[in-house]
Amino acid sequence: MGGGKLKSNKKHFAYYDISSHADNVKTFEGKRYNVHGIWAVDRHGNAEKLSSIYYRIRTVKDRQFRTIAKRKNPMSELKPVK
Repeated sequence: MGGGKLKSNKKHFAYYDISSHADNVKTFEGKRYNVHGIWAVDRHGNAEKLSSIYYRIRTVKDRQFRTIAKRKNPMSELKPVK
């Protein structure tokens, strides 16, 4: 069924996937946050709960700075890249 390149059978990258696999995220507004568990910390040291910015997240990167998930627009699902 389906010839997609997605190795995982998951259709989206959930909030808890970010807290366990991501090192940093970038939002549609261009802000970057470092991920510390359930917290997203910006370059000024301001912390926000990951859940409060989840729907604004455009790109998710791991410790090696590889993109592991992204979404095309704020209305689409966050999808794994690997």
